[in-house]
Amino acid sequence: MDIIPAIDIIDGRCVRLTRGEFNKKVIYSEDPVEVAIKWESEGVDRLHIVDLDGARTGRPVNDDIIKKIIKRVKIPVEVGGGIRSLDTVRDYIRSGAEKVILGSIVFEDEDLIKDIISSYRDNIIVSLDVRDERIFIHGWEKDTQINYIDAGKRLKESGIVEFIYTNIERDGTLESPDIVGLKKFIELVDVPTIASGGISSIEDIKRVKEIGASGVIIGKALYEGKIHLEEARNYAY
Repeated sequence: MDIIPAIDIIDGRCVRLTRGEFNKKVIYSEDPVEVAIKWESEGVDRLHIVDLDGARTGRPVNDDIIKKIIKRVKIPVEVGGGIRSLDTVRDYIRSGAEKVILGSIVFEDEDLIKDIISSYRDNIIVSLDVRDERIFIHGWEKDTQINYIDAGKRLKESGIVEFIYTNIERDGTLESPDIVGLKKFIELVDVPTIASGGISSIEDIKRVKEIGASGVIIGKALYEGKIHLEEARNYAY
């Protein structure tokens, strides 16, 4: 199981939110590039980088910083936030991103998603951001009314080969992940799925590994010293 530190960017800074609420922002570093280098030095498998300004506006905002990170580190990088066109997907992949994370556009433009899958199937991860078993988009501010299991099954048929599952109510709370919702998704959809949201302890890492998660994204727990990467790696492998 991959250990994946999260680097969320607002106004060029490394931040964490609580439940995706922009008014509950904590700044952890003025330099996301240095943060990325630090996590790489501690032996992680890949980095999870999200342009939160992009997620809210629907277009890349902090892409220059993200591209600097990709150039400076040697480990794979997955990138999300404001990626709503084939050109943006192509630009990030040509800049060296291993994976591109799609969210909102998956549920708004089926023809575009078909084109993206056709061109970059193995480079795409779909992020399912869930509250009350429904998918939320546009920086978690819009309810699609789409059930997350139904979405996963449909997207699997379309060719999606990897997902991120985030329970919005757990994200940034350090209250432990939604094991029930994640387990249900893994069992019913049966596609490699990364656990995200609420990871707060080594015990949480053990639990998501036991139910079959392919990776775990760790955010606030790393920045606040509740999880240390060396120990996390010992339990993940």
